[in-house]
Amino acid sequence: MNGRFSQRKSRTRGTIIRGNTMSSSSLSSKHDFSYTDNDYDYFLSDALVNDIENFANHAERLRQSLDPSINANDGKSMCVSVHSALSMVSQTVRDLLVRYPAFKTTHVLLPASQLIHSVKELNFDNSNVDASRTLSCLEKLEAAVGDHERQNTLLLR
Repeated sequence: MNGRFSQRKSRTRGTIIRGNTMSSSSLSSKHDFSYTDNDYDYFLSDALVNDIENFANHAERLRQSLDPSINANDGKSMCVSVHSALSMVSQTVRDLLVRYPAFKTTHVLLPASQLIHSVKELNFDNSNVDASRTLSCLEKLEAAVGDHERQNTLLLR
């Protein structure tokens, strides 16, 4: 993984997330309830790390689909590839927003919206697709998610 989050995995794992409430009724009856509170905190931390890693992987896939040296397909194939990758990025951002309401800030929502809008503006009919604005929007979204993760990690220590 070559994205902005690739080196953060080892630092983030093991960070304890507190204050996240989940009632036992929201958990499936097939879960093991023998874990301790400490295990539960680590479980939530790992879930957040996994969600952010998924986001980073999909963001990297979008970046690669926008790179003409990697994705030297015709305009129609590139359009399908970019929109597919954007769909995965959007889904992982939605997952973060639903699972971790603290991500629902303008610092995350605005770059996500700008990214979607920039992809809509791409002209795939042109043999030389200018993806510089889209890549800039993607970097802003990655920075917003990373900054938010860092702030929450510092607050929870």
